[in-house]
Amino acid sequence: MSPRNLEKDLLQRKQRRKQIIDAAFTMFTKRGIEACKMSDIAKFAGLSHGHVYNYFQSKEELLETLIQRSQQIYTDLLTSARTLPGDAIDKIRWITEQYLSDSRSGRAYWVLLQAQASDVLGEDKKQDIHKRMIDNQYLLAAIIEEGQQEGVIVAGDSAELALLTVTLLTGVSMWEIRGYAQSSESASKHIIKMLSAT
Repeated sequence: MSPRNLEKDLLQRKQRRKQIIDAAFTMFTKRGIEACKMSDIAKFAGLSHGHVYNYFQSKEELLETLIQRSQQIYTDLLTSARTLPGDAIDKIRWITEQYLSDSRSGRAYWVLLQAQASDVLGEDKKQDIHKRMIDNQYLLAAIIEEGQQEGVIVAGDSAELALLTVTLLTGVSMWEIRGYAQSSESASKHIIKMLSAT
């Protein structure tokens, strides 16, 4: 196979893999992890049932990949925020606006909650998810500590304040799934107000 054809083949595999992950994301959200079958995901992706298994050996592997990807997006968001100009309030405002403006955030969290409560993933995989959640909580706590030192964020346990912030963010991001209106700009403002020392 020529290098050009190999490159084209790798790109196509990458696109197909993303297509399957995106289909799984939608189907896990709509049907639930337990009820969703690989054949449902294949059908939604417009692929044959067997074709999906060329990319993922099981629903567990696909679910784990989807969750890792979602958690990494959140990690990248927090890491990027730390490099932004401005004080910690500006950084947390940016985080909340980015998180709440991405319609996938609530669905990703909904899938993650299902994964933690289901038997699809083994305990070791659930512990990996939990560890990444804690790592992300401490990334946010570091920004909160920075803000406390700057005097712009309320005093208190930074890890607890980070957990409160994440709880609000994820809860608000799931409003649409729960049948409420989509989150508005005011939700972000209320989260900032809760953290603000002024």
